Amino acid sequence: MKHAEKLIARIVFLEGAPVVSKLNPLHIGADVPQMIANDIAAELTAIRGYNAGHPGRHGSARRATRELLESIIKDEDDHLDLLEAQRDQ
Repeated sequence: MKHAEKLIARIVFLEGAPVVSKLNPLHIGADVPQMIANDIAAELTAIRGYNAGHPGRHGSARRATRELLESIIKDEDDHLDLLEAQRDQ
């Protein structure tokens, strides 16, 4: 939720209209290994999405937007590392 709040605030600041009614489907695991696998898949999807939308890939980017996305990508990478460590245990 923190990432969503930051992104929404940035979109509103840039006078855009955030779409908050379209959500990714939830995948609930029947056991802990499946839950972790689902979480890893969700993190990888998020990382790919943030990287695809990273303004540095499209030339003239606003610095604040680039820094926000870089911060979120780092957080997602950290989440992925934690989930992979849990899976390996």
